[in-house]
Amino acid sequence: MKSTIFRVLPVGLALAPVGFLFGVLAAQAHWSTTGVLLLSSIGFTGSGQFAYLALSQQGIASTGIFAVFLVILSMNLRYIPMSLSASQPLKLSVPWKFVLAHCLADESYATERGSDSIRSRVIIRIGIFLFWVASTVAGCALAAWLPDSLSRTLSGLTFPVSAILFALSFGNVMQYVLNGTRSGGGAGIRPLGVLFACVLTSVSLVFLLGAKYFWIPSILSCYLILTKYGKQGFDE
Repeated sequence: MKSTIFRVLPVGLALAPVGFLFGVLAAQAHWSTTGVLLLSSIGFTGSGQFAYLALSQQGIASTGIFAVFLVILSMNLRYIPMSLSASQPLKLSVPWKFVLAHCLADESYATERGSDSIRSRVIIRIGIFLFWVASTVAGCALAAWLPDSLSRTLSGLTFPVSAILFALSFGNVMQYVLNGTRSGGGAGIRPLGVLFACVLTSVSLVFLLGAKYFWIPSILSCYLILTKYGKQGFDE
């Protein structure tokens, strides 16, 4: 349990400035602390919350509630393949699956390992969820006592989140390759081939669709490749 908590802490601490920034910006837009708490708890989508905040300042009525829904939906479609792949080892009741599916985030997905127990997954997902909710509420509650320049300072602190996500993802990829290599024979070649196919697919989609639209088809394609061919590398 302690090792799992130590894995959550750096991710949560890196995520906290982003959540705090959202709370400060929400307070500047005259949101209440209760409103921020409800949005962070029910929505729990960092990029989606920032987008909704910006659209709400422009006026939901002028933008259109359906357009707002489509924008936020498109930003979060990546969670469909993520939840499909992450929920396969979870043998839980439906309510618990609902809770863990709701608490799934980019950070928890990158932090989890295939060998993690259900208890570890619960700690990781709920821990990161609580970090996000607490930081957004704190930002909103403390915004009145903070200088106006703080939002610009916090904007520069979002880099650690990207760096930690990259490091966690790279670690999981290397673990995937090493596990395939240790299985012996030609099995070690299979993970490398599968990963190369995923990278090649993603790069090709960048050129075909552009940097703005490639990521949802890329996630879906990589998920299908890993589902169809990834497991075979360990079974052979």
